[in-house]
Amino acid sequence: MIQIITGQTGEGKTKLMIEAANQKIHSLKGNAIYIDSSNKHRFALAHQIRLIETSTLPLKSHSNFIAFLCGVISANHDIEVVFIDELFKLTQCNLDEMVNFLEEIKKLSDQSGIEFVIGTSCSKNDLPQHLTPYLIA
Repeated sequence: MIQIITGQTGEGKTKLMIEAANQKIHSLKGNAIYIDSSNKHRFALAHQIRLIETSTLPLKSHSNFIAFLCGVISANHDIEVVFIDELFKLTQCNLDEMVNFLEEIKKLSDQSGIEFVIGTSCSKNDLPQHLTPYLIA
């Protein structure tokens, strides 16, 4: 399953994602991963959540990011949920490319059984109609 949180910069997407991650760990048997472009939120996340800071990694396309996710998943078989904050910043993709990226994430989620919660800096109205069922905020 994938879930999308949208909003412009400064509208509270990260805060919402951190709150959701901290709440989610209470119902998990496995691990939660939080992927962000920096580690500035490390103290806001519960210590059970593994923060992966990507600023030093060469993830400058959505295909590189998918490969990175596959590596993370293959190295840890008990991941239940992955939070991806700042999708556009992490992948350098635009809204059109995000559609293909989300389709690949959906396939990955279906194959692995992992839930993905993705934060994007765009308006709900900018998302294509077929992605609106995944919106949670």
